[in-house]
Amino acid sequence: MTTEYDKLLLNYLTGGTTSLAIALGRKLGLFEVLFEISSDAHHVSPEELAQKANCKPRYVREWCACLACAGIFQVDDEEKYWLTEDQKKSLQGNALVPMFSMIPLFSDGREKLQEAFDASNPRLGMDYSDFSTFYELMAQISTNAHDKVVIPKLLPEIGHGIVEKLVAGNMKCLDVGCGNGFHVQMLAKAYPKSHFIGLDLTASAIETANKRKHDEKTENAEYIQCNAASMPENWADSFDFVTIFDACHDQTRPDLCLKEIHRVLKPGGLFAMIEIKGTSHVAKDKAANPLLSSVFYGCSMFHCLPVGSNLPDALCLGAMWGQERAQNLMKQSGFSSVDTLTPDYLSVNNVYIAKK
Repeated sequence: MTTEYDKLLLNYLTGGTTSLAIALGRKLGLFEVLFEISSDAHHVSPEELAQKANCKPRYVREWCACLACAGIFQVDDEEKYWLTEDQKKSLQGNALVPMFSMIPLFSDGREKLQEAFDASNPRLGMDYSDFSTFYELMAQISTNAHDKVVIPKLLPEIGHGIVEKLVAGNMKCLDVGCGNGFHVQMLAKAYPKSHFIGLDLTASAIETANKRKHDEKTENAEYIQCNAASMPENWADSFDFVTIFDACHDQTRPDLCLKEIHRVLKPGGLFAMIEIKGTSHVAKDKAANPLLSSVFYGCSMFHCLPVGSNLPDALCLGAMWGQERAQNLMKQSGFSSVDTLTPDYLSVNNVYIAKK
């Protein structure tokens, strides 16, 4: 007799193979071609799809069979395939879809992760350099999630007159953990009278951000390679507005980063931190959203926790540190009052707002 638990195990086994197949199809451009040439009126053979995508037909046939059986797209009796219009909308519009491409990347570091788990092994965690292609994907995910919401929706909801002040100009702003500079560039172009600085620990991120600045000719943006836990001494009371987008929990000492943010803010300056939505309690996370919570605890286990644990004095927060811990750490860092926003257009995030 098949139990409900047996069915659950099969569902997750299916999800594992399906996730890898989706990631492979995204990498090879198979979904892009299927979007372009298939429809309810035109079903596509594996051979046609393979030719357009420059892939071998036999491999494409197996890929199509895997994902059609999983229900990701449709198959007819002639073994031709297509995406319905509703499926196309979901695959294009769901901010979680690029996360499928994380799954194969997680396995790249599994040996080092196993060492970090082992109590007899001296390894504490993993380094950012162990995830070389991971950050390109994270930049894509961040762009997809924030491109159309930060300027028109998030900043007005943050309030405190921030939009009007940015438009008026002379605002000095800092983005901590700026990565490839996407957020800084977006803000700098939207508010040309204000000045924006991006800070990141990794040289490759700053190099990419500076190239974007050059290509996009944003004279009011600049980038600095720096540890967020130890910003320049002469930055005290310097910034009107500081942001950090999904980049606090990965740090080994996020407490020092938050204290530095408080130090470099001007009196009355505003801080906005975007982080993964969580409660700081596993049982509550499961009750609120079991599947999505599992995804983010998994992402944390494979990436966020290892890079945030890689020093002897690390806080080891993980991606799902949650609202309670975030608010407490911000208050311990000098922010007396912290407001939490849960915007529906950032469905997997909380936004924490505080003034100095």
